[in-house]
Parts: sequence; structure tokens; C-alpha cells
Amino acid sequence: MNKRDFIKQLGLGSAAILSAPVFFQSCEGESGEEKDFKLWVWTGGGNKTEAQWDEELAGLKSLGFFGVLVGGGKPVLEKAIPAAKKHGLEIHAWQWTMNRPGDKTAQQHPEWYAVSREGNSCYDVRPYVDYYQWLCPTKPEVQEFVYNGMMEICDIDGLDGVQLDYVRYCDVILPRGLWEKYDLVQDHEMPEFDFCYCEDCRSKFTSEQGYDPLDLEDPSQDEKWKQFRYDSITNLVNKIADGVHQRGKKLSASVFATPSLARMMVRQDWDKWNLDFVFPMIYYKFYAEDIDFMKRATEEGIKDLNGSKPLYTAFYLADKNNEELKEAIELVRQTNANGMAFYDYGLMNEEFRAIIKEQKEA
Repeated sequence: MNKRDFIKQLGLGSAAILSAPVFFQSCEGESGEEKDFKLWVWTGGGNKTEAQWDEELAGLKSLGFFGVLVGGGKPVLEKAIPAAKKHGLEIHAWQWTMNRPGDKTAQQHPEWYAVSREGNSCYDVRPYVDYYQWLCPTKPEVQEFVYNGMMEICDIDGLDGVQLDYVRYCDVILPRGLWEKYDLVQDHEMPEFDFCYCEDCRSKFTSEQGYDPLDLEDPSQDEKWKQFRYDSITNLVNKIADGVHQRGKKLSASVFATPSLARMMVRQDWDKWNLDFVFPMIYYKFYAEDIDFMKRATEEGIKDLNGSKPLYTAFYLADKNNEELKEAIELVRQTNANGMAFYDYGLMNEEFRAIIKEQKEA
């Protein structure tokens, strides 16, 4: 299953991108110095030939793209990398991290999967949709499995970096715009969506803090228990970052819209991660927000990062019209974001391409 099909089921995912040298050429920072407004695109396709990759990436380069985030694993990357190098595009491997639906190796280890507060394992009881099979980031075996897989991908010749997706826990709270879809009112953390309460998590937490979260009347309100889970993801990300950086490559991640929302909804403390850059998925319709959320959320992320790394605002192209695309770009350009990312190449229709071309030639 590809990411777009998954998002149609759940309503959540990554973004893709476009670039145009005049429209997207540069923006001024607070110092008055111009900086490039770089654009990326999420793409993939296991059936594309090297010639098809060459045509696709040549077209993206002609529109001013800076880089591509390519899903599909090693066989796809090995076809796409020569074209990316030929056309001067950065290429990063788009990798699912903690959500591993149908992973053959992981499924040989049912004990690796995250367990809900109700006591159900993602191995056989999947929250929200059938494609949610979350691993537990606290388990050393899972950390090693995820790390080794990322390093294997990172070692591919010609690859510029690795981009982490689904690097989080299951959504304990869905964005407001999705509650009706699942007939839920998530004004509190529901036990069936609250992870992870496996023996390893509880034992490790108990040894550190002196109490079992399940002994609490309402574990969802315990700040130490929240921080434990933030740290479990952060430690794994930073372990991967060390390995990627030792190999002279870059690490990025697609994350929830703002650090505060990410912590509340999916236990992501992403402004603390040792990334080279970050892609906040500011999908405003999922949050039942107006389009101005593109600017507000971007500014919050920039403020919390405090200059530690570049931020590229991710925009979901589905269910958007030309005017919404134009306005979203204009709003992000009013911030100090380093660029934009759009999900995904397959959603970039001819009208969207025409908008970019018009702005390029203006």
C-alpha cells in the first residue's frame, strides 16, 4: 500500500512539493539577507523504470525543485538516484519508522508491538484503521531493528539522506477535523488509543520513577509518564541521527503541525530531535482550521526550534483548489520558513503545475 492510499483511509500523512525559481526563489530573513526558499516533493513508485525517473526528475528540476523524498525502499532508490544526480536534485529515502503494517520481520516478533492501556497489542488489534501496526520504541530489540534498517538504507551509494515518517506513537488524539470520520469525541485520552503499556515500558518507567502508570487513577494526566514516552521516541531518533551523521548524510522527519500539538496528539517532542531539518505537516483542514493556520503553525515551529535547524512547511495537495495552493504558499512565504514541501507528486495536477510555471515566467 502506498502512503496516499493510507491517508485516504485515516486522513493523515506526509506532504509533497514544488518549486519555481521566481515565485519560490528567495525570501528575506529578519536580517534582511535573502535566503533560498527551497522546495521538496514526496514521490515513489515501484514500477517506474530508470527512464521514467529521468523524465519525472527532469521535469521537477525545470520547475525549480531542490530535492525529492523517495519512498519504496532500496530497489526504487537505486533507479531514482542516477536521475536525481543527473539533474542536480538532492534525494532522501522516505522511510516509515514506528508504524510497520505487514512488516515480515516484525511480525515474527509479536512481542515487539505497542500495547494499549486496555491491554491490546497492535499486533492483532489495530486502532482506527487496519494499517496501524505500531512498534514499541522502548524495547531495545525494536530500537536495534529500526536502527539497522535505517542504516542499511543510508548506506546506499548516492543517497543524500534519510527522511523519517510515522516516527511517533499512535494518535492518542486525532486532529479535530477527523473526529466525525471515526464517530469520536476525543476531548480526553481514550484507553484504546493510549500507548504503550507493554511490560518493558512499565518496568522501565517503574524502575526510574518508583510507580507503575497503570496504578494511577488516570495515567494520561501524569507528566512523568508523558515525558517518558516523549523521550522513548526522541532517544530512538537521536540514535538514528548519530548513525546517519557518522555516514556523512542528513536526517529529517515529517512531524505533526506544531511541537505542542505533536506532544499532545502523538508523543512527538520534535523540536528536541537532532535533525538536519524538519517537515511539519500543516494540513489545516485535518485540524478543522482555516488556511491562516499555515502561517500560525509555521511561526510556532520556527519559534520553538529557535534557529536550531531549517523548517520546511508541508502542504497536502488533496482537496485543494488553485487559489488555496497560491494562498498557502503566500502565507508561508510571509514567515521565516526555509521552504515548502507538498504531498505528493501524484497529486500535482496540470493546473498546479501551471500555477508554478506562470509564477516562474512572471
